[in-house]
Amino acid sequence: MPTALSPRRELWLLITLAGIQFTNILDFMIMMPLGPALTALFQISDVQFGMLVSAYTLAAGASGLAASTYIDRFDRKRLLMVLYGLFALSTLACGLAPTYGSLMVARVAAGIFGGVLSALSQTIVGDVIPFERRGHAMGIVMTSFSVSTVAGVPLGLFLAAHFGWHIPFLLIAGVCVLFAVFAFLTLPALNAHLQAHAPVSAWSRISEVLKDRNHLRAFVFSALLMF
Repeated sequence: MPTALSPRRELWLLITLAGIQFTNILDFMIMMPLGPALTALFQISDVQFGMLVSAYTLAAGASGLAASTYIDRFDRKRLLMVLYGLFALSTLACGLAPTYGSLMVARVAAGIFGGVLSALSQTIVGDVIPFERRGHAMGIVMTSFSVSTVAGVPLGLFLAAHFGWHIPFLLIAGVCVLFAVFAFLTLPALNAHLQAHAPVSAWSRISEVLKDRNHLRAFVFSALLMF
């Protein structure tokens, strides 16, 4: 059963999750328009810059698959706080990276920790928000994608143009600290799933998910949408 929250606390929880999604998506998207500045600064080719952008995505994909084997073993709030903290540190490392190699390592780290945050945020919505309001709640959280694209990227480019390419990453890391505090204050303990089920191997649960044709259709649809 979803954890009962007051309407006020529920709204703040959704705003917090939307903020976490906002910083996660913005951290990925801000790299692409910074291409000209980074290629000139580090004297790299377009192929090398493409690898820099792809590093986050590939790391996030691998991390997400790996997370499916362990994510249900932990309190969701605690796991979110740990992953988000490590994501913030990785973003900070991006802003402080002095070389192409160090920036690549930082981008891989950001992908590893950020790749699980989106799915975990949606899982928390499912745990906390009753079914009849879940679509509305998911809509609030997913507005972060539009906001990060329409407002976040132009703002990041403005700051990069006037204060240097480091500033967008440093600012994102700072905003992460703010939303981490909100998450600590607004998220309830999310460990009901630990008592609700008898111990089952992660691979058995993955197998159950893949056997459902509706799940497979949803996966294919999501993959085609991303392409």
